[in-house]
Amino acid sequence: MFLKNCWYVAAWDHELSGGFLTRTILGDPVVLFRSRAGAPVALEDRCCHRHMPLSEGRLAGDTVQCGYHGLTFAFDGACVGIPGQTAIPPDARVKSYPIVERYRWVWIWKGDPALADAALIPDYHWNDDPDWVSYGDVYYVEGDYRLLIDNLMDLSHIQFLHASTLGAGTDMNAAISVERDDENVTVSRWVLDTPPAPIYAEALNTNGHVDRWQNITFTPPSHVVIDAGSAIAGTGAPQGDRSQGVETYSNHTLTPETDQSTHYFWHHARNFRMDDDALTDRLRQMFSSALQEDVVAIGAQQRAMNRRPDAPEIDINSDNCSIQTRRLLESRITAETALL
Repeated sequence: MFLKNCWYVAAWDHELSGGFLTRTILGDPVVLFRSRAGAPVALEDRCCHRHMPLSEGRLAGDTVQCGYHGLTFAFDGACVGIPGQTAIPPDARVKSYPIVERYRWVWIWKGDPALADAALIPDYHWNDDPDWVSYGDVYYVEGDYRLLIDNLMDLSHIQFLHASTLGAGTDMNAAISVERDDENVTVSRWVLDTPPAPIYAEALNTNGHVDRWQNITFTPPSHVVIDAGSAIAGTGAPQGDRSQGVETYSNHTLTPETDQSTHYFWHHARNFRMDDDALTDRLRQMFSSALQEDVVAIGAQQRAMNRRPDAPEIDINSDNCSIQTRRLLESRITAETALL
């Protein structure tokens, strides 16, 4: 159920500010840290001798020393020292994972290291672009990462689950188009001449009607970019003129911990009123609250599914977004598995 030959976010850059960070990724325990030069490093969090987590040891210069029997490992995973002996067994090594720091995130490659091309890291430039104000977090979700993808691709839940933050009562009347190719699923979602959601009423400083858009792009394995905004109704936003509107990018990437738990990395960015710290604080609180509602909902959904795994379910029209996404992801996993 996991695509391996691809990049996942392992951590925020600031999470590696001191000492070891441990995180299970695609079922494997990983220890993350920085070298003395500040470069990020990712190793299997297990000594090859007696399985003690390396995160229970210590950094010794540009090596990691196991805290149990003192075996020392270079950052490429090779054992370079064993107390009491000079000969090092040829199999004395742990996995070292390709890792890249970009867009304030630390990315890890869990598949074939020879295929780890940094050019394949998806574009999340809003997270460190000086033309945007960005803030974000990482949440732990007790649910399958695919449930979160469903949630992000099908925003029909907004006026119900997020009624007091992101929702607007007319969202159920959105005009939706869904397209899928070999690389992405894209969803275009418009509601025209509608009262603004609270976030856009605040940003536009009006309660007048708006044209509202949510353009969503999914890239396997688990990357979702949501181009969202509102413009004064009738000023040309559907035709591409956003000059009378405000834009935000709600960006998400989901790193499976196990088949039923997920590290949920997100950030939100805007390019208006960038010096308004008070607005930033309010929007941060609003988005954080809304996404915490998703965290709670996905956990409840997973528990209900576990209680009755064979219970029937139905599909409705708005499920087309997530159905197309699941099909693309499954096709990629099937193709990768066939090559193993």
